[in-house]
Amino acid sequence: MFNSVVRVAVAVFTLAATSVAALAQAPVKLVLDYAIQGQQSPIVLAADGGYFSRAGVNVQVDRGYGSADAITKVATGAYDMAFADFSVLVQFNGRQGSAKLINVFQVYDVAPMVILALKKSNITKPADLAGKKIASPPGASSRVIFPAFAAANKIDTSSIQWLDVTPQLRETLLMQGQADATTALITDLAGLKHLNISEDDLSVMRFSDYGVNLYGHALVTTSEFAAKNPDVVKKVVKGVGEALKASIANPDLAIAAIKKRDPLVDEALERHRLDLVIKNAIVTDHVKKAGLSAVDMDRMKKTIDIVTATFKTPSVEARSIYHSEYLPPRSELMLP
Repeated sequence: MFNSVVRVAVAVFTLAATSVAALAQAPVKLVLDYAIQGQQSPIVLAADGGYFSRAGVNVQVDRGYGSADAITKVATGAYDMAFADFSVLVQFNGRQGSAKLINVFQVYDVAPMVILALKKSNITKPADLAGKKIASPPGASSRVIFPAFAAANKIDTSSIQWLDVTPQLRETLLMQGQADATTALITDLAGLKHLNISEDDLSVMRFSDYGVNLYGHALVTTSEFAAKNPDVVKKVVKGVGEALKASIANPDLAIAAIKKRDPLVDEALERHRLDLVIKNAIVTDHVKKAGLSAVDMDRMKKTIDIVTATFKTPSVEARSIYHSEYLPPRSELMLP
């Protein structure tokens, strides 16, 4: 009888301690760049798979409506952190005249931005885009950064007619021929395949192949939030890093996380998206050797120079915008 009472008491104490610990975890609101798809699944896995919790932070992960919108929401305090395109962050800070927002974890070693067109449209090089209709959501990072692509390839942007659409309609308009091309991320190839358009049917122009080799999506926050909550930021970064490594090792884990949120998710489609972004943006030759978020500061400066020159904004020092002090030890960021 006594032993039973002790066991019950221990169980109650353990449950109470666990509940108190959960309540004590710092709450953080994080907004993604777009609707939750395969490419965002590692961060959803961090939240729903216990990686944030084990790191000691309670993170609410919400869908977004474009990198520009996500960054604005962090800047205004509606969210604490965001997963958004680094070039859009540079553009925002340039217009503010200071490093209001900072990059604390460089997730994409290469920005997977592309121009997609059907081969039958005879658009095979940047110059062919002049005078064409390009469909894209206004807040999409690939559209926001398109002027840099245009400048690098001497395209007259005034000759281009933009069609403001949702990501889903963008793909449909391309298929129907109502748009000549789209600005997109490499992951959008998966969506086109879903519409019975194969990669063999497409002309794919990678920004990185045409003079715009930029760093891509990153975890961003305000310098003020990071300064006030350095341990919280470190815990968020640690959680994302661990979930990202788990997703690279077993992508199905990440897809299962978004499937749990939305049972109607097409697992094969989202797995294809995740595979594309892992191969083309995250696991580069550099990352294989140096690990995640192993930023080359000279290359980051070049990214900043391209963006600020394109948008004619004041330059921002690379070391003021990228803060590696929130990263875990380099050994924890190496891939198996």
